[in-house]
Amino acid sequence: MELSMQEEAKLKYEEYMEAGLKMFPPFKGYGIKTIQFAIDELELYRIHFMCQCDMFTSDFFNERVEIEKILPYVRDSLELNNQDARWLITNMVIYTLGIGSLLVNSTCIMSVEEISRSLGSVCRGLMMQLKAPEDERVETIPDQNIKELGRIEEYVKGKKNMIIGYNADREMFQIRLDAVLYFEAVGEKVFAYTKQHVYEIRQRLYQVEEQVKPFAFIRASKSLLVSIKKISSVIPESGGRGRLRMMNGETIIASRAYYKEIIDTLKDPVL
Repeated sequence: MELSMQEEAKLKYEEYMEAGLKMFPPFKGYGIKTIQFAIDELELYRIHFMCQCDMFTSDFFNERVEIEKILPYVRDSLELNNQDARWLITNMVIYTLGIGSLLVNSTCIMSVEEISRSLGSVCRGLMMQLKAPEDERVETIPDQNIKELGRIEEYVKGKKNMIIGYNADREMFQIRLDAVLYFEAVGEKVFAYTKQHVYEIRQRLYQVEEQVKPFAFIRASKSLLVSIKKISSVIPESGGRGRLRMMNGETIIASRAYYKEIIDTLKDPVL
């Protein structure tokens, strides 16, 4: 019996997918071969990935991407648990399909070297982010269980609880504000400090203050914004200043101009 175009597209995708998963690391191999699928079989790629199907994200990943087939290769080769392997695949697939769609639509032309280099950079960035504490890591898409429109809207609103930061390698991260202990301005730069990491925030401190004020951040000095919820104890010092001990054991100085407001805020029963 003759195959439909949808069935042919699915089989061809699986052929490229399986070839990519035999490479190492499998999640980069998957990306390379899926983009090759777009280059070699643009009509079948378009049918499989770009037709209007009105699927929820989780359904798309299960039915079109076939994430359950990819999962064991990535999980076992990198010794990850299912959750981390799924997170890695999800982010790589979004990036991969984006490049594939650009090529299929002739939006731009990329050489094999450019594609490999881009995927390599993404892979390294994802692996670094995977090593970050879970409360600092942000997934590219909503949880697979978020389907109802109202819950998606809640997720988008929740993104306001994030701030963009950069590590020492200039890789960009979305950082949960509830993971930040304090922000500090050092010269022209602003840094966010979490329990284990330091990120550069490419904004002025007053701009950061406007964004984070609704999330219980308060001035401790002209150069410091502190999460009031991350202060474990306060030690008064002479001159009206105070020493703030943070949840990670670090201490910072609150200046006389801001110390009383910090104390009054800590007494607030709402916190």
